[in-house]
Amino acid sequence: MLRRIFSSILLAVLLIFPAAAAETAFDTGLMVSDVPVTYGDEGFCERILEKTKGERDPVGLVLTGGSARALAHIGVLQYLEDNGIVPDFIISNSMGSIIAMLYAAGLSPADIIEILVSADLSSLFSFTLPLRGGIILPSGFEALVESVVGAGTRLEDLDIPVMVVCDDLVTKREIRITEGDFTDVLIASFALPVYFSPVEYQGHLLIDGGVITLLPIEAAYEYTDTVIVSTAFYNPDETNLRNAVTVLNASFDVGKNQKAAEALRLYDGFVWIRCDVEDFSFMDFDKAELMARIGYESAEKEAEALSSMHREGLSSNLLRDRAEIRGRIEEAKRNLAYFDRVDAVDPAMSLSFAFDSNQGREYRHYLSDTADLAMIFEYMSNGLETGVMLGGAFDLSTHAVADAFGLLKGFVRYYPIDRLRLTAEAAFTLGHDPWYVPNLYARQGFDWVIVHVSDFYSVTFKEAFEYASAFDGREALALSGAVDGNVEISWFDIYATLGYLMTADSISFRNPRSFLELAASTRFRIPTYESWFIDLGVFSRISVDGKGGVPLFLSDGYMSTLLGTGLGYTRLSDHHNTIIGLSAGYDFQTAPTFGEFLIFEDLEAGLYFDMLIHDASFAFSVGVEAQTSFSVIGLMNLPFRVRLGYDSLANSFVSSFLFTLKIQG
Repeated sequence: MLRRIFSSILLAVLLIFPAAAAETAFDTGLMVSDVPVTYGDEGFCERILEKTKGERDPVGLVLTGGSARALAHIGVLQYLEDNGIVPDFIISNSMGSIIAMLYAAGLSPADIIEILVSADLSSLFSFTLPLRGGIILPSGFEALVESVVGAGTRLEDLDIPVMVVCDDLVTKREIRITEGDFTDVLIASFALPVYFSPVEYQGHLLIDGGVITLLPIEAAYEYTDTVIVSTAFYNPDETNLRNAVTVLNASFDVGKNQKAAEALRLYDGFVWIRCDVEDFSFMDFDKAELMARIGYESAEKEAEALSSMHREGLSSNLLRDRAEIRGRIEEAKRNLAYFDRVDAVDPAMSLSFAFDSNQGREYRHYLSDTADLAMIFEYMSNGLETGVMLGGAFDLSTHAVADAFGLLKGFVRYYPIDRLRLTAEAAFTLGHDPWYVPNLYARQGFDWVIVHVSDFYSVTFKEAFEYASAFDGREALALSGAVDGNVEISWFDIYATLGYLMTADSISFRNPRSFLELAASTRFRIPTYESWFIDLGVFSRISVDGKGGVPLFLSDGYMSTLLGTGLGYTRLSDHHNTIIGLSAGYDFQTAPTFGEFLIFEDLEAGLYFDMLIHDASFAFSVGVEAQTSFSVIGLMNLPFRVRLGYDSLANSFVSSFLFTLKIQG
């Protein structure tokens, strides 16, 4: 309180003596830099008073940051709720604010866990050009939150008053926020410098308050003397303090820990729930359920200290909000499960930079074998995603820069219902052989999720029409339809497909040929040695009209330098092409990190052997393979797969890689 009075006196002096203000602007700014600025303080106090009616001391809950470790707060909230303790207000920063705001908005602790586990975080965050001060864009996460809590929700309208503590790059002061747009404040709460862009708010440029103050307990004591503190500090047993990135991160921790220790000594009488997650990395977002369980157990240890807390239970308003939000959560889960997407609540636009390929996707591209390197402008609204790309592409079969060419591409994806996706795309390229001959590739797609039971089985119908033309007389057409299914049984993950393919040499269906496609694959994990796996797959394309000319595409999975691309796909046999794939390897359970900035997730390595049987002949490809996902601070995944081997069909060494990177801005 004295700091606020001191700040007010200084500001009054500046107004009365403007000349002096000009001369001492820096000194004045420096002297008040440790005085917090609070927005909505009066309304915050009124809302707390409404809960207590002035008859008791409010129960305040402080949730610290800690990145992934802060997920332990979910378990703390569950324990408090199970025992009838619902805070009258919450003070939070960083990742703790995400938990606090979602809880106050009406999500139960179980709901928060459910929505985090259902989402692939890599689909919610993307790289951005650092034009606004950050390299990661949380647009998908923002859309997910809005789809659950509702667009237009404001912080001051939540049933439980929440104060989010941030820091301001402009005034260098701590900014305490109790009012404003829900998602704007949420994004500001975890705007870690460099990783995320600062967020504009009331003339400020806000960053994660946990960078300076890990434990904002002082703010809680301005409103009550009854305080519960839940912390998720960082104290690992093994840290490489010779790594430059680790040294940088650890240097921030020095000041934060010292300030937290000072705050803990300054106040007494609070209940301290010290969540036993201090050995975990701040990138362990995939351990949400484990963190929550540890948080619950940590709160349980303080049962005696918590026994004197006021126990009013959940309010009728909060119960009403939970009932309404439950339906939104189910809809969001379906969207994530069916097509790994988040439906934009409000229209949104983005300018992006993408390096992407059509291969390795959930649906096949027969006549497109290129990777795109381009700028992309996207527009998204309810159920609609559309965009334009401008840049270049290169040949995936050769990976040669000499095979690069220009690209202009447009696409539309429409979701009339959550189980159905309609797609259309068209791409113009400037060919490289000969140069400047334009090429056209167009595709129409229809994807329908017939059955989906999460973590057990699913059945999907897929249809596509593809057309390619070199505008020099060469054309190709492919019409395909397939039913895909996958099921998880004990030690096996089984995938199977039954499909039909028709090809033709022109849009007029010249020389049509029909084929039946059969495929099945499984991964078997060795009991008691689950890190070791064996992959077995069979794919067969069979001529059903007797016309021969059975094609072999890059997307079939056999590596060879003889494979044509796009219009020049190889017509290898008269009756069938059958590929039998076998690989064995090791799935590393640990995830190596570089300075807790870059983590290598899903790291696998092994040997592969592919046999190609075409009519009465056969060929083989054998070699080594490895794959991983480069994860940046546990949020951004960049999948990468590489194969190096020998192909008997071409009697040469071959290589293959798939690398998907999308940068948005």
